[in-house]
Amino acid sequence: RRSHRCLDAVRCPSPRYSSIPSTKMSSRFLVRQGSQTVIVRIPAQEPPSPVAEAMCALIVNLIVAAAWLGLWVDYDMAENCDKELRLWYDLVLGGMAFGLACDLGAVIAARLESSWLKICKVLHNLDQLFELGVMLWGIALAYGKKSARVGAGGCKVLATWQKVNATFILVVASLAMCMILTGGGEDAEKAEETYVGAEMTKRMRAQQELEENLEAPTPRSRGTI
Repeated sequence: RRSHRCLDAVRCPSPRYSSIPSTKMSSRFLVRQGSQTVIVRIPAQEPPSPVAEAMCALIVNLIVAAAWLGLWVDYDMAENCDKELRLWYDLVLGGMAFGLACDLGAVIAARLESSWLKICKVLHNLDQLFELGVMLWGIALAYGKKSARVGAGGCKVLATWQKVNATFILVVASLAMCMILTGGGEDAEKAEETYVGAEMTKRMRAQQELEENLEAPTPRSRGTI
């Protein structure tokens, strides 16, 4: 009889005690699984391919160089301007042409997966430093003694364009300096880590509250209906 009663008790357990542990374990399991899925669903951003980066740089620089070349050719290639302004335009267009050659070489090297890609990037960086020096010299020319250049063949237009370019460089440099001084240039990775940490803290607090609620005694666990 005792064995028969034990079998009946196993087959037909009391609803007061049998349902509570299974519900508690399943809820904890689901909560833990949910927190794990939240962690897994935060993917790392894949960097763009070298070919895409090289193509983007080539297209942008090609558009900029075409605009400068069109302006220079349209106004007689600065023939009627003074020597300093003509030399400045020659240096600017020469630097842009060399940069386009480096960008084209970078695209070809990226497609072929060649080691020349690093050399092309180094040459491109050197070209950017050269163009930066030429632009800084252009600021001195635009606001120097011959800032009001007048001459035939559109020299006034070319000098005005040089002054606009110099003013734009000064404004961008001032904004960059203000952002650095005010701390506006915060690292994007640190900002992302802070955001992810805050979200995970919220998830963990919600998980702890849910576990505490599940562990709290219920009327059924106390034996009351």
